[in-house]
Amino acid sequence: MKIQSRWDIGRCLVVVLTIVGIATAAINVTFGGFTPIMWFLLALIVLIIITCHEVLTIREWLESKK
Repeated sequence: MKIQSRWDIGRCLVVVLTIVGIATAAINVTFGGFTPIMWFLLALIVLIIITCHEVLTIREWLESKK
């Protein structure tokens, strides 16, 4: 179950990065030189990593059933 909790943290990271992107866009500021679009792109990258990992896990599970 350690792997599951690690990916739950990743999902929370996607939500946090999206909220930060919305907040920075709403108040028109940058934090650490990151514009709002950068926060959204970081969230998208984490989301793609999580999705690829889930697909790989399903594929390995299906191959082990053979």
